Amino acid sequence: MLAVSGCTRNDLNAEKPGSSNSLVNVENSSDNKSNTTIIENQETSSSQDNKEGKNSNYSGSEKNDISNNGTEKAQGQDNESSSTTSTELISDQNVNESRPPVLVLEIIEGPVILEDNSLCYYRIKAKVSGNPAPKISFSKDDSNGAWGENISQVNLLPDESYELYADAINTSGKASASVSLTWNGGTINKGSTTITADEANPANYFIEVSLNEQKVKVFYKNSLLREIVCSSGSPESPTPKGTFKTSDKIKYSWLSKYGVGAYYFVRFFNAYLFHSTPFDKNGNLIEAEQQNLGKPVSHGCVRLDLNEAKWLYETVPSGVTVKIY
Repeated sequence: MLAVSGCTRNDLNAEKPGSSNSLVNVENSSDNKSNTTIIENQETSSSQDNKEGKNSNYSGSEKNDISNNGTEKAQGQDNESSSTTSTELISDQNVNESRPPVLVLEIIEGPVILEDNSLCYYRIKAKVSGNPAPKISFSKDDSNGAWGENISQVNLLPDESYELYADAINTSGKASASVSLTWNGGTINKGSTTITADEANPANYFIEVSLNEQKVKVFYKNSLLREIVCSSGSPESPTPKGTFKTSDKIKYSWLSKYGVGAYYFVRFFNAYLFHSTPFDKNGNLIEAEQQNLGKPVSHGCVRLDLNEAKWLYETVPSGVTVKIY
């Protein structure tokens, strides 16, 4: 088993993103209508020029009228060409037009409470649009940027609460949002809540681990989503049987007790986790351990091929029921 005993703040901070529980839509400042005004002025000027040209063409003799009619036609073509050029320019202006930020906050994970009740965490994603690309900032990020500039992690101690603020700023304006986080849930303080997709609901997933078959089966809405060959605990250090729930995730950890590292940890009970087959200190996959997939040889954890471990880590939300038999 590659057992990770307990999950510390540093363990959590080492992760990177692998959907959604609530959204915060925010009103944004600033509006730009100057392009519309320019367009209207250009069209008015062109129309007046055409009218003046038409009136001047009908003075003088019939011969002059004929001559002037030809001139009028040429002027009309010039005006049409000018109008086309203007339209193309306006179109280009609209494509490159500055736009103020539009900000949406999304709780993508949490509350996740650790097995020993020592810590609860949330991960909040900022979805933003605008031109130029807005800069995102959070009032707190316990991952220290490990998940990227648009995702904040907030760790809470028992009975602690925190109101997270987010700003999105560019040269055209600013958008802000906030959400109040407590040990038991999050409350929207600014904006409106949107129901998340079913794929983010842990109740729609179920994981079975068959120790006899050495297989992990992931179900979504009672349909088999994926079947994965695994390597469970050896007879000397067996994988515990029972029903559990997945909790925290760790992208990589070096296990000094065993002298190996592994990727894509998903905890399901105390120090027992799903994770990839082991890697050595130089970051190389240990081929002998890879060849052991399908055999009960681990220290108790459930090992998976690297790509399968990554899929489980990124696809299945926390809080999913796991049955091991």
